[in-house]
Amino acid sequence: MTQAGFEFLDHTADVGLRATGASLSELFVHAARGLVALLAEDSAAAPAETRSVTITAESVEDLLSAWLTDVLVWFDAERFLPAAFRLDVVTDTVLRGQVDGERFDPERHVSGVEVKGVTRHQFLVGRTPDGGWEARIIFDV
Repeated sequence: MTQAGFEFLDHTADVGLRATGASLSELFVHAARGLVALLAEDSAAAPAETRSVTITAESVEDLLSAWLTDVLVWFDAERFLPAAFRLDVVTDTVLRGQVDGERFDPERHVSGVEVKGVTRHQFLVGRTPDGGWEARIIFDV
């Protein structure tokens, strides 16, 4: 399955995701959209609720892992399904922004893959030859 900014990768027993972006902010948005597509089969969500998010980390890899873990925890613990991402600040160590979404409704949304966590196996964040960004993430399913 290929979408704008992300694609799923073949991986034994788990699910791989390759995300790209012209900027670090765009990369983080595309990675989160890929995770949401796994969780809810790319179901359309409404921007009924806004959440603020601030994350600090020691590296860009740690930041992306923490960001995706937050999105996963919101879904697992509160059934919050993101619809839109507005990331105002994304550096190698800081992410700040807002996420709009709604509660998962089995009448309107399709349950996807049960993602247990973001792994560090083959985890990669780096620059591309054209100056953009690329990440490879493996999700434990």
